[in-house]
Amino acid sequence: MENRVLTPKEEGILRSIGTAFTAQPGQPIYLKGDLADRIYYVLKGRVRVFENLYSGRELTLDVVEAGRIFGESAFVIGNTRPTCVQAVNEASLLSFRPGDALPYFKSMPQLALHFLQLCSGTMDHLTARMEAQCLLDRYGKVAAYILDETAFDSVEKGTAGGVLPYTHEELAMSLGLNRSTVTQVLKGFEENRWLESGYRSIKVLDRQALTEVVERQKDR
Repeated sequence: MENRVLTPKEEGILRSIGTAFTAQPGQPIYLKGDLADRIYYVLKGRVRVFENLYSGRELTLDVVEAGRIFGESAFVIGNTRPTCVQAVNEASLLSFRPGDALPYFKSMPQLALHFLQLCSGTMDHLTARMEAQCLLDRYGKVAAYILDETAFDSVEKGTAGGVLPYTHEELAMSLGLNRSTVTQVLKGFEENRWLESGYRSIKVLDRQALTEVVERQKDR
């Protein structure tokens, strides 16, 4: 998302009814099967939504950045968490109970609408991620993710100028791939002059070439 959906006033409401905390890289926020009693809003940083497969592999479903929500299963009373969530980097979060937000949804219809937009955005992200997992190999997954995250210039996300402010480790964690695999893929892209890696940054040099990598695999 290029801009935050919630206004500063609406974020202020969440601060007043919620609990603010900081999660360190790799720290679990919740696990599959936990009681779903709170919704989370990302103020800063990124968290990864993933599933543990029977094979022992982790399948990354989504990476949620600042300005988005996760844990929407808490909107249904008695639900349990269908997935696991952990911090990718240092993340500042707000958690709140749906019931505490209900009075504001009633008095501020625009706030309720914005939450529906955030939920819709989550579905769009999940659809794109599942498509990548099913159709793309490691080269396609890395290319698709970089293209998606740098689609808009965002000072907040640090993506201005087509720069993805990730380390290889953070990119690997976001995609559920091994760090060595991601480094190998990025090295190949660099040799083709499609991108340039720096300290905690990956800069896109040729979006068209990366797009063609993804589209060729989708057309197979």
